[in-house]
Amino acid sequence: MFICVKYGDQRQLLANINCSVLLLMHYLRDKVGLHRTDPIDLCEENGTLKLLFLVKFPEDNASKFLTPRMTYYICKVERGSPGSKQENSYRAFHPMFKHPPAELLDSLRNQCDILEKNRLKILKSADGKKTLTMESLLTCMAMANQLAGKVTGKSGASSSAGQDDEGQPRKTVTAAKARWETSRKDKHR
Repeated sequence: MFICVKYGDQRQLLANINCSVLLLMHYLRDKVGLHRTDPIDLCEENGTLKLLFLVKFPEDNASKFLTPRMTYYICKVERGSPGSKQENSYRAFHPMFKHPPAELLDSLRNQCDILEKNRLKILKSADGKKTLTMESLLTCMAMANQLAGKVTGKSGASSSAGQDDEGQPRKTVTAAKARWETSRKDKHR
């Protein structure tokens, strides 16, 4: 189970995805000459981010998030300055190869904007103490994937992030929890 990863000046490598996300990310950083702590992600050719840098359990198998025999680009994740108010903000995703297509850059920029808006919305939530969850990001990214598909002329249903096999949005844990709490309140009445 291998993927093709493109980077640099028309360079590419094969990577085995039958390993943990953490190990795959370390391997890719090492191959492209980045520091071990530099945040990176992979994106599809249409610009759809895989959000591997946000995986809740880095020991999960990478094949859970990536499709064998597909081509991905390495993107460097730019966050806010450490120690500043904007430390956790999403600034940009930079593909690590020369002369990326304008559609790819537009897609990455749109997804970055959506991630940042979602992060700010969660910070401004009623209790103000909610943490950014993978489920909320997947829901957000499903919208971004549809937008990326429109930019590149592809259907948003072809991407699986945040969607089930029929292209319908996946039910998130928070939606199930809300139904459970509602039924629990009804029982106590």
